[in-house]
Amino acid sequence: MKKFEIGKEYFDTSACDHNCIFTIRIVKRTEKTVTFERDGETRRTKLFSDERGEYIIPDRYSMAPVFRAEYEVQQKEEPAAPAPVAGDAAPSKIVTISQPADDGTVIVMLGQRVECVCGACYPVQGGTVVGFCDEPAGRFTRGGVFALIRWDERPGKPERVRLSDIHRRGWRSAGGSPLGVFVC
Repeated sequence: MKKFEIGKEYFDTSACDHNCIFTIRIVKRTEKTVTFERDGETRRTKLFSDERGEYIIPDRYSMAPVFRAEYEVQQKEEPAAPAPVAGDAAPSKIVTISQPADDGTVIVMLGQRVECVCGACYPVQGGTVVGFCDEPAGRFTRGGVFALIRWDERPGKPERVRLSDIHRRGWRSAGGSPLGVFVC
């Protein structure tokens, strides 16, 4: 069972906005309570536990964050500098994809047309793949390879779409939903 440890930081995301991240640092703990620091303020709250481990609910409102011992903030690691390879005169043009492929893999290429089906109230949007970006995993987000798609309705602002979220036409989710981004 995961437990809160003194001196470590833990996080939770907002129920309304997953990009809003709350963090706390554990200052002191007893068997039944935990003292934490958040936004420069030190407070004490009761500990709860379930099959996933310890958790605290420092505030009492409907969308209040719930901090769990399993959501520990990972410290950033400095990437190791790659060793120079003798005889490597020209830069490589090889793209390495850091996501595993499954049986339903779709090959997405530059200039390829895609369409977004968002539901009955929204018209089908057409777009073009204009680039790719490989994002490393962060403290709170998982990394991955994204396609940059320029939609016909808003050509000035390309949208990032995870490659694993682009499917063949006719694909349906596990729940049977036909919504998503599809290759034409």
